[in-house]
Amino acid sequence: MDLERRMDRVERRLDATVKIVQTGMKMLVKMEKENSEFRKETREAIHALIESQMRTDATVAKLSTQVTALGTQVKALGLKIDRFVDGFRSGGNGSGSRR
Repeated sequence: MDLERRMDRVERRLDATVKIVQTGMKMLVKMEKENSEFRKETREAIHALIESQMRTDATVAKLSTQVTALGTQVKALGLKIDRFVDGFRSGGNGSGSRR
Protein backbone atom coordinates (compact mmCIF):
# COMPACT_ATOMS: atom_id res chain seq x y z
CA MET A 1 0.00 0.00 0.00
CA ASP A 2 2.81 2.33 0.75
CA LEU A 3 4.06 1.93 -2.82
CA GLU A 4 0.58 2.57 -4.21
CA ARG A 5 0.26 5.79 -2.20
CA ARG A 6 3.65 6.95 -3.39
CA MET A 7 2.72 6.23 -7.02
CA ASP A 8 -0.54 8.20 -6.61
CA ARG A 9 1.40 11.12 -5.17
CA VAL A 10 3.95 10.99 -7.99
CA GLU A 11 1.12 10.86 -10.57
CA ARG A 12 -0.59 13.87 -8.99
CA ARG A 13 2.66 15.79 -8.98
CA LEU A 14 3.24 14.89 -12.61
CA ASP A 15 -0.30 15.97 -13.49
CA ALA A 16 0.26 19.27 -11.66
CA THR A 17 3.57 19.75 -13.46
CA VAL A 18 1.92 19.05 -16.83
CA LYS A 19 -0.78 21.63 -16.04
CA ILE A 20 1.85 24.21 -15.08
CA VAL A 21 3.76 23.59 -18.30
CA GLN A 22 0.55 23.77 -20.37
CA THR A 23 -0.47 27.01 -18.68
CA GLY A 24 3.02 28.43 -19.26
CA MET A 25 2.90 27.47 -22.93
CA LYS A 26 -0.51 29.14 -23.33
CA MET A 27 0.84 32.29 -21.68
CA LEU A 28 3.90 32.21 -23.92
CA VAL A 29 1.77 31.89 -27.06
CA LYS A 30 -0.50 34.73 -25.89
CA MET A 31 2.49 36.97 -25.10
CA GLU A 32 4.05 36.25 -28.50
CA LYS A 33 0.78 37.13 -30.23
CA GLU A 34 0.49 40.40 -28.28
CA ASN A 35 4.14 41.18 -28.98
CA SER A 36 3.61 40.56 -32.69
CA GLU A 37 0.56 42.85 -32.73
CA PHE A 38 2.51 45.54 -30.87
CA ARG A 39 5.38 45.35 -33.38
CA LYS A 40 2.90 45.61 -36.25
CA GLU A 41 1.16 48.65 -34.71
CA THR A 42 4.52 50.28 -33.98
CA ARG A 43 5.70 49.68 -37.55
CA GLU A 44 2.45 51.19 -38.91
CA ALA A 45 2.84 54.22 -36.63
CA ILE A 46 6.43 54.74 -37.73
CA HIS A 47 5.42 54.56 -41.40
CA ALA A 48 2.62 57.06 -40.75
CA LEU A 49 5.11 59.43 -39.08
CA ILE A 50 7.53 59.06 -41.99
CA GLU A 51 4.80 59.83 -44.51
CA SER A 52 3.68 62.82 -42.46
CA GLN A 53 7.25 64.12 -42.27
CA MET A 54 7.65 63.70 -46.02
CA ARG A 55 4.46 65.72 -46.61
CA THR A 56 5.74 68.37 -44.18
CA ASP A 57 9.09 68.52 -45.97
CA ALA A 58 7.34 68.93 -49.34
CA THR A 59 5.15 71.70 -47.93
CA VAL A 60 8.14 73.48 -46.39
CA ALA A 61 10.04 73.25 -49.69
CA LYS A 62 7.07 74.70 -51.57
CA LEU A 63 6.66 77.50 -49.01
CA SER A 64 10.38 78.23 -49.17
CA THR A 65 10.13 78.68 -52.93
CA GLN A 66 7.15 80.97 -52.48
CA VAL A 67 8.93 83.01 -49.80
CA THR A 68 11.95 83.38 -52.07
CA ALA A 69 9.70 84.59 -54.90
CA LEU A 70 7.96 87.01 -52.56
CA GLY A 71 11.33 88.32 -51.39
CA THR A 72 12.29 89.00 -54.99
CA GLN A 73 8.99 90.78 -55.59
CA VAL A 74 9.37 92.87 -52.42
CA LYS A 75 12.89 93.86 -53.44
CA ALA A 76 11.67 94.89 -56.91
CA LEU A 77 8.76 96.80 -55.39
CA GLY A 78 11.16 98.55 -53.01
CA LEU A 79 13.28 99.68 -55.95
CA LYS A 80 10.20 101.00 -57.76
CA ILE A 81 9.09 102.89 -54.65
CA ASP A 82 12.58 104.35 -54.25
CA ARG A 83 12.54 105.52 -57.87
CA PHE A 84 9.04 106.95 -57.41
CA VAL A 85 10.07 108.88 -54.30
CA ASP A 86 13.27 110.05 -56.02
CA GLY A 87 11.08 111.36 -58.84
CA PHE A 88 9.29 113.64 -56.40
CA ARG A 89 12.59 114.94 -55.08
CA SER A 90 13.93 115.79 -58.50
CA GLY A 91 11.01 117.83 -59.79
CA GLY A 92 7.90 115.72 -59.83
CA ASN A 93 6.95 115.13 -63.42
CA GLY A 94 10.39 115.03 -64.92
CA SER A 95 10.07 118.45 -66.63
CA GLY A 96 12.97 119.81 -64.72
CA SER A 97 11.10 122.96 -63.68
CA ARG A 98 10.90 123.88 -60.05
CA ARG A 99 8.55 126.23 -58.32
